[in-house]
Amino acid sequence: MLAAAAVLAFAFAPLSHGPLPRRAPGHGEQAFFVGDMARLVSQQELPFQPRETAAPVLDDAGSRLYVGTNDGWVRCRLRGRNAWSWRAGGSILAAPLLDRDTLYVAAADGKLTALNRITGEVRWSSDLHEELTTTPTLSGGRVYVMSSEESVTGVEVETGKSVWKFHRDPPAGFTIRGNARPRVSHGTVFAGFADGSLVALGPADGVARWVRALSGTGDYLDVDDLQAPDEDPNVYAASSKAGVVALDAATGNPVWTATLPGANHVLVDGPRVYASGKGALVALGRSNGKLLWKLSLGNDRYATSAAVSGGLVLVALERGPLMAVDAVTGRSRGAFDPGSGFSGGPLAIPGAAFIVSNAGVLFSLGLLP
Repeated sequence: MLAAAAVLAFAFAPLSHGPLPRRAPGHGEQAFFVGDMARLVSQQELPFQPRETAAPVLDDAGSRLYVGTNDGWVRCRLRGRNAWSWRAGGSILAAPLLDRDTLYVAAADGKLTALNRITGEVRWSSDLHEELTTTPTLSGGRVYVMSSEESVTGVEVETGKSVWKFHRDPPAGFTIRGNARPRVSHGTVFAGFADGSLVALGPADGVARWVRALSGTGDYLDVDDLQAPDEDPNVYAASSKAGVVALDAATGNPVWTATLPGANHVLVDGPRVYASGKGALVALGRSNGKLLWKLSLGNDRYATSAAVSGGLVLVALERGPLMAVDAVTGRSRGAFDPGSGFSGGPLAIPGAAFIVSNAGVLFSLGLLP
């Protein structure tokens, strides 16, 4: 698997140059190297201060890579070329969802579209009439997606018919741009909102089973990320005001809280919970929220969503470099900035990672142990 992934890291090059030679890392060397790059958005079409927030998506065979960009295009990359391209009516702000032979794309124009992943042909398109900002989540024959208007909608996967919508009014004060992707586990849809609430919804009807206020009162209460692992009795939420909160999935009762100002992303992997907030990336004990390590990101700097592979945490600074961090110790293993920086998180698999820069360039990276 590792060898195949390393080869895959170089499979998307439109350029004539070859991959950089791989060599054994010395002590303190960075944990990745650039294999190849492919410009997806021409320089002439880049807006002022471009920003790409959608991570790439790879199929199970490791042969097709799907990339959505801010200009609305979704591209299927196969053997270094575009196998097909399809354009939505609005920006692609989050990664598409791949399930079997269908690619589900949420766009800023409010439309959720199901595409044939091999041909790019439209199977159905549903207009939800709100800016869609998250990767869809699929479970039990339905797709769930969140909007910037603080609504989560359930859609039938076969027809694209909207079956229910759950909405919470945003608070009167200041909020943070961004939304938490809905998560499904334990027969429940979990959704986070800008008013600081985490809500458990019935997947059949969208009716709230419980509502838990995590952030108190004031400004910047947002719950902008959450995780709900199937094998875990808890759900984990990033509250900008409260920090990282673990809650009992069945009742919504808090299990533990770890203070992290400006918490915006959370990732559960093995015995650890990784989270980022204002100026910091931390690892917490999954069972108790105990701080295991903390890495400074700089004053007022925020990270993107993270990925874990081969003992590394891969995370980018907003409009800054991609960083590799040792998952156990929190030690930095190097950084890479192509000049435009990154605003979206990486896709990581054993031996390789993929990420799109703000200049619309797809980078494939080889990961070193």
